Amino acid sequence: MAATYSHIPAKLKRPQVFIPALLLIMLVGGGLGYLILLSPNSIFIRWALAALPSQITMISFGPYPEEAEFQRLKKNRVKYIVSLLDPRLPYEEQLIGREQAMAQKYNLTVKVFPMASIFDRQIFPDYLGQQEKAVEFLKNLDGPAYVHCYLGKHRVSHVRDELLKAGVPKRYWTASTSGQEEYWELVNRLNEAWKEYAAKNYARAIEILAPLTTKDADVTNLRGWAHYRLGLIAEACEDFRQGLEADPSNPRNLIGSGYCYLRSDQPVMAQRQFSAVLEQYPGEPGALTGIGLAHLRLGNNAAAVDIFRKILAKNPENEEVKGYLQQAKAP
Repeated sequence: MAATYSHIPAKLKRPQVFIPALLLIMLVGGGLGYLILLSPNSIFIRWALAALPSQITMISFGPYPEEAEFQRLKKNRVKYIVSLLDPRLPYEEQLIGREQAMAQKYNLTVKVFPMASIFDRQIFPDYLGQQEKAVEFLKNLDGPAYVHCYLGKHRVSHVRDELLKAGVPKRYWTASTSGQEEYWELVNRLNEAWKEYAAKNYARAIEILAPLTTKDADVTNLRGWAHYRLGLIAEACEDFRQGLEADPSNPRNLIGSGYCYLRSDQPVMAQRQFSAVLEQYPGEPGALTGIGLAHLRLGNNAAAVDIFRKILAKNPENEEVKGYLQQAKAP
């Protein structure tokens, strides 16, 4: 005989979900996460931070600075804190306020260029515009600067890449192996020579750099361009060659070498130098212009026209490239 069950419930009960308790857990978890974000040096964040710079340079890069780092920066005569944090992110807004108070305590100046990103993903459409403003400020420094984002990784690396493309000497953020005194002599001479070069006082720029006998990539590059502008192509070629010995992938010395090859009527060799730059920095305008000129020298006018038009599409005010375009279109 089949078993019978006399106590089968007419209707199964639904499990009780304690929604208020779940909400409380979520709120507490979210609050703790927010507090952790406000403490970049906590054990939860510290493992992901970039290393602090071992030597303070003209432009130093790193993570969000705590008070101990402010003390070190002040001791090393840093003038500016360049913050890439974004006040549109609530936790970064609080961190900016904290560093501004700390900067006031140590008599430093904070410059904020909001570049919000999460895991290297840009959040707001003005990211590149703010990056350009940061680069423009750092190109014209009158004192050492510490540049930071939250972790000291993604945002600062983008700014560093753009500084290199903009012609700022790599030496500005590269620690010296010969000591602080030698480093600052080199940087100060570079800075002074760049000002003379910008004022088209090319001979004076070469004179300022003369005591620096090191084959530093930045020194040789600036001296090379000063020689080039004076029409001393053989000297310029040697400068760029020495610079590439010190740093074979340096884009500014590759570009300078490419233009020397053009002046020496070697457009194929010039193309190789410019192409090496474009492999590192696609769309770099100086290298693109050089490629276009090489095509022009080789009689590939259609290719030259295409390249010059691409450059002008991004920078319609480039009068030099406009002139090259007219040459390429001429019958």
